Amino acid sequence: MDFRTIEHSNVAVFIDYDNVYWTLMNRYNHDPNHENVEKNLFNCLWNRYGQDQVRTFRAYADFQRIRSSLTDLQKQRVQIRHVYSNDKEGDSRKNSSDIELCIDAIESTYKDQNISCYIFVTADSDMVPIMSRLMYKGKRVELYYLSEAAPKHTDITSYSHYSEDLRDFLSLEVKEYKLESYMKEALLFIDDWESRFGSENELYLGAPWLRNQFSIKFGIPANSASELIDKLKIEKLIGTENKELNNGDVKPSLALTKQGREWLAPLSKT
Repeated sequence: MDFRTIEHSNVAVFIDYDNVYWTLMNRYNHDPNHENVEKNLFNCLWNRYGQDQVRTFRAYADFQRIRSSLTDLQKQRVQIRHVYSNDKEGDSRKNSSDIELCIDAIESTYKDQNISCYIFVTADSDMVPIMSRLMYKGKRVELYYLSEAAPKHTDITSYSHYSEDLRDFLSLEVKEYKLESYMKEALLFIDDWESRFGSENELYLGAPWLRNQFSIKFGIPANSASELIDKLKIEKLIGTENKELNNGDVKPSLALTKQGREWLAPLSKT
């Protein structure tokens, strides 16, 4: 497809970066600002549309929580839009980046009526209303999304003139992780944590923290790290116990079960 047409003469790029960043990292362990330019989201978009056609290139996220260099993004001519989140982890973490993005996109139709093509990069269906509205306004809409994370109840591609899966656009490597191969080191990690901090009433072993540690230690996506924790629970090698902290709070803390310690016993003798 030709991306240098008259319809593409004035392009506006809007990236729900908070959404895209965490989805790519959690599912593929892939940083959108990848060191390989062929897998770098921003570089790929610039190469496709060209600096002579792009009038605005914006990324929306809580950049205090995203591990990306703002200086590096700005060097790539990305306009940063920082949006504060609620500081929670995982599915409980919310911010208004998508709302800010939609407001800016609709405002741009009045402030810069020359914009002929709107590019949206997202990993969910939050952009459907704004894409639909822009199509009614006679604008060309193009969408980059993740089919694996897309909602099943809505075909988000039907709200755009052109769409492409980020798996293809960024040449993502889909890997299969054999969780069994990580079980030994995972249990040893938990055992080591318990021997060092288990008796302290200021700390507890929370699942979100452990997931992040497993992701870093084993080089696997956060989603796979969560599956590893679930597997250890299913096989009753670890469990959850309520731990009372010095400040009076009671927190669910992961710990080795009796069966988990028995599983590790032969390893400690070698």
